Amino acid sequence: MKKIMLIYPPVGTYQRGEDRCQININASCANDYRACNDLGYIASILRQEYKIFLKDYSGEKLTYSDFERDFKAENPDIVFISTTNASIYEDIEFVQKIKLLKEKTIVILKGALFFNIEANFLNKISSADYLIGGEAEFIIQPLLNAHYNDKSELQNIEGICYKNGENWICNKLEHFCEDLDKLPYPDRNLMNNKLYKNPLTNKPMATISISRGCPSSCIYCLSPVISGKKVRFRSINSIIDELTECVEKYKITDFFFKSDTFTINKNYVIELCERIINSNLKGKINWCANSRTDSLDSELLEKMKQAGCTIIALGIESGSDDSLNKIKKGTSIVQNLKAVELVKKSGLLTFGFYIIGFPWETIEHLNQTKDLIFKANTDFIEISAVVPFRGSELYNLYGGEVLGKDSFKNTAYINGILSHKQIENFRKNVILKYYLRPSYIAKKIFNKNINFSLFLNYIKYGLRLLKNYFL
Repeated sequence: MKKIMLIYPPVGTYQRGEDRCQININASCANDYRACNDLGYIASILRQEYKIFLKDYSGEKLTYSDFERDFKAENPDIVFISTTNASIYEDIEFVQKIKLLKEKTIVILKGALFFNIEANFLNKISSADYLIGGEAEFIIQPLLNAHYNDKSELQNIEGICYKNGENWICNKLEHFCEDLDKLPYPDRNLMNNKLYKNPLTNKPMATISISRGCPSSCIYCLSPVISGKKVRFRSINSIIDELTECVEKYKITDFFFKSDTFTINKNYVIELCERIINSNLKGKINWCANSRTDSLDSELLEKMKQAGCTIIALGIESGSDDSLNKIKKGTSIVQNLKAVELVKKSGLLTFGFYIIGFPWETIEHLNQTKDLIFKANTDFIEISAVVPFRGSELYNLYGGEVLGKDSFKNTAYINGILSHKQIENFRKNVILKYYLRPSYIAKKIFNKNINFSLFLNYIKYGLRLLKNYFL
């Protein structure tokens, strides 16, 4: 039986399982590190035919020496690595080291950047054997079957790049699997579930995939490209069963409900919430999800709260209606503020996400965003410098240097009006001013729900914030 290592390499701490949000966690101010579900899915799919070794080296803060020790002990035939746009150069160096350890190892890289990779860049990835730019869970089995049985079948597998001699051949991804229930649950037996904590409780948090795809047309977002414009929902029975397994088998009660936009279908969300409320899960779980600001109302929020929702992440993006129109967000400042107030009124916490540095933005645009940030006064904020991912409409319109760039530390730059430094300093100054307000700190410390564990967690995030901006 062949052996496969499924890994997040010991290279930084990136959100490797989130193809649309490939962020540098340590450089962010408030983002949490999420479970390696992509590896867990593949482990479940392959475990009947392959011996599986799964490890999140970056999450466990391990080093290359730790990987080398495991590699020599396991002697794998295949190494599967999740990569990101920001970490790709470091990941390529890591692949080269693998080949030095054992040249015949088949190395597969998976990442959204391979959905629409530059032809010139492929030469820099010569050490890898296969690249997956589509939904790897549906691709990995036919890919390995073709590799070991009939390589002529590689030409029929959508969403991969493979080699023909020294040349790379890339197959387009033209069809998405409609039935997400075909996927088994991630193999959480192999995942170190304690690594992934809910910042609000400091308890282990599992990621539950709810749907894929987004009908919106935001020009900076990869979701419609890599997941499709049509929303594909899992059955509610399947979600309830997975939640139940997490609670009963793994004793996990905190969850991130992963969707491109969780609230895109009100009736679906209400049905899911009612099923939770009417099940043995009621009162046992708490969860968070994301939302557009134009898809919320009081009825929906009340039902979500009853079902255990504690916080909603809102894609507010900008305090400038001019920027909101140009990025085709389909929302307005008025809608954004109304949504924040609705969530606050429901008793749920709010997390506001903002993006700066679009090509047309002036200091006036940025100041309008700053004004909205303080006016909305959400419980948490994150400000990202825009990255023009290849395949997005933003990249097609404006181009830009993309690979190796992230939203916080090694930021991309496509603004011809403001300097790169101005944009970086704006982000730093607003974030520090926001989180270091005495009123904000007092509100967190004297929260009636705070306990010692949560207090320590706030300290940890506070120290990360100070480290990022003062050291």
